[in-house]
Amino acid sequence: MKPYRVALFDAFSEELFGGSVAGIICDAQDLPDELMQQIAKEIGAPATCFIVGVDDCGVEVRFFSTVKEYPMCGHGTVALMTWLAGDGVFTVDPGEKRVVELRTPSHTTNVALQQRPDGRLEVMLTLSGVAFESRSVSESDLIPLFGTAIAGAVGSLPSELAVAEFSHLVVPVDSLETIRNLSPDYGKIESLCRHIHADTLVLFTLETECPESTIHCREFCPLVGTPEAPASGTTNRALACYLLRHGLLDSESSDCDTIISEQGYEMNRPSQIRTELTMCDGELTQIKVGGVATKTIEGVFYVS
Repeated sequence: MKPYRVALFDAFSEELFGGSVAGIICDAQDLPDELMQQIAKEIGAPATCFIVGVDDCGVEVRFFSTVKEYPMCGHGTVALMTWLAGDGVFTVDPGEKRVVELRTPSHTTNVALQQRPDGRLEVMLTLSGVAFESRSVSESDLIPLFGTAIAGAVGSLPSELAVAEFSHLVVPVDSLETIRNLSPDYGKIESLCRHIHADTLVLFTLETECPESTIHCREFCPLVGTPEAPASGTTNRALACYLLRHGLLDSESSDCDTIISEQGYEMNRPSQIRTELTMCDGELTQIKVGGVATKTIEGVFYVS
């Protein structure tokens, strides 16, 4: 049996038992697609990262959920880069910001690595913009999915489909209490997502647990293999762009907005995701999403 180094990280979490779990398999260039998918299913994390190449400039990787390959993965990237920096593949000196490439079969983008004053590595992934499409989803459509807690909680802002590497149905709701009291029916959520061509469904509110946070959200992803995600990078990019699009950001600066998102609290896996929107002459020019990751397991995965 052939051994492959494996690690698990809690991404977008400062501590153990928070955030979203990401698996990492090293030196996976000889693994066929079908075996990668089997390994990801066995690991059981929302995403498993398969490292298929590394050089001084960056890393080539493939991301798999338990049911499919992902074109991009925010929480997987945060975990992956934390692993590579901790393993000495990418050195990051105190006070230095190092930019490396993330290469997937469909995308190449930059990732900034920087040590915080407390020594933790912060990882910020550059992502492309989001297109929005109208989706008429009424309260009567949502009550069978989430129960009566959502009755009367969907306000005047529209539900919209945010489209990039993934498509997310974005639904604003009125309060933290509504978010907390949802009773998700994952089968019905999957059916709606399939019907409207959305990979995931995300609900958010401007009420937050922590005063420094901007939004509080929950994301439901049964169609792509995860009933509910405790932390999501690409999804929070979509949420940040929605906030900007609808004038919901109270920015003190004309050229940069920082959005801090809470997620995973209802799963007892609290997470914090940071999104930075850079503006120039009123136009969005750059999007970065990131945070920190905490290693939980390191060992060997044996493949016959």
